[in-house]
Amino acid sequence: MTDVEDAVDSPELRQQLAQVRDRARLMRADFKRHSKQPKFDLVQSELITPLVEVRDRIQEELLRKDSRQLLVPLDRDPVPARYSELVRQYYEKLGTGEK
Repeated sequence: MTDVEDAVDSPELRQQLAQVRDRARLMRADFKRHSKQPKFDLVQSELITPLVEVRDRIQEELLRKDSRQLLVPLDRDPVPARYSELVRQYYEKLGTGEK
């Protein structure tokens, strides 16, 4: 994780990665100390989801830098977390032709 943090230019993304690394370290220490398996929903919300968000933002940035030939602009504002599920449902309905 530290290598990934070092490779990222954005301070915001570095901070997000550092937080995930710290949470993972705390979960691991708790496991070692109490031999208690972490809850999957906690791992999902505290580690996996933030890592996927960082990955997506890095991927968008790489696409933005690499593809100057695209006809569709890639610059779009990210969906706020509290609306992401609604936006996902909207696009799913849009794709199926529902109203």
